[in-house]
Amino acid sequence: MTERKDSPQKLAALVRALNLIPYLHQHPQATPMEIARDLGHTPAEVMEDLRRLQMSGVGTGPGELIDLAAEWTGVTVIDDQGLNTPLRLTPTEANALLLTLESLETMPGLIDQQAVTSAAQKLRDVVRSAGVPDAEHPQTTGPEAVVSQALAQRRMLELTYYSATSDTVRVRTVSPMGLFHRDGNTYLSAFEDGSAKTFRLDRIRGAELLDTPSTPAPTVRYDADDPFGFRQANIAELRIRTEATWLADYWHIELSATPDDGADAEWVPATMPYGNDDWLIRFCLSQGDRVRVVSPPRIADEIASRGAAALGRYA
Repeated sequence: MTERKDSPQKLAALVRALNLIPYLHQHPQATPMEIARDLGHTPAEVMEDLRRLQMSGVGTGPGELIDLAAEWTGVTVIDDQGLNTPLRLTPTEANALLLTLESLETMPGLIDQQAVTSAAQKLRDVVRSAGVPDAEHPQTTGPEAVVSQALAQRRMLELTYYSATSDTVRVRTVSPMGLFHRDGNTYLSAFEDGSAKTFRLDRIRGAELLDTPSTPAPTVRYDADDPFGFRQANIAELRIRTEATWLADYWHIELSATPDDGADAEWVPATMPYGNDDWLIRFCLSQGDRVRVVSPPRIADEIASRGAAALGRYA
């Protein structure tokens, strides 16, 4: 019988595999046979758990998975993604988890009641509060503090900002509107020369508070559902090589469900919004032969021209 994705057997196997990480830190270069002897498993089970660890981590993207070298002569942990340390919860997370556990305590027979009660009691002993005692946050420093001050006082900002679009660092004078969080990053929404812009906080190299009051342009509306303005962005028609369709997981690329008539089976039709021509050109050049531009033609021509010039330098 096929096990469900979240079956107790699979969850138990994952927990058993994760428990190997602290063991390996205490026993560097231990062999699978030694691990099996100490933990009461077979060597084959240990190797299976080590292979499972290599597909586990804090996320699914590059650099987010556990990295280790598992050989019969020894096991070396290269990057454990911080999973060798105890779980640390913020007060908000602890109270949210406690609320869930207390709900489960009222449903006997659903899961292991003893485990739920034990976990809930441990959280109660730590939290010791009926509310969420995290109203006070550490003092923010650096450019983020200046941005927060500008928003609170409604004043203009002078930012030293790195733009990934143009690959440049320059000074920008903006009228800040607010902050929002998207895809793991925090952004400042602001107006620059009457146009709505977004700035990633981690790309702000410096920020200076100006005496000028912040006056967003009244003719431009900020859309919280479309903070990057992709609905009004230019749209490029692309072809993505079939083995590189993973690019759609990291960029705003829409893959077509049906291939073009007569199209090469190795290439998948796709569309992608972009802000300016130079960014799209640099993006496509950086992807080598994974991406082709079909439209706009001027960008396809420019990419071909730059590629030919680069090859010419090797001649």
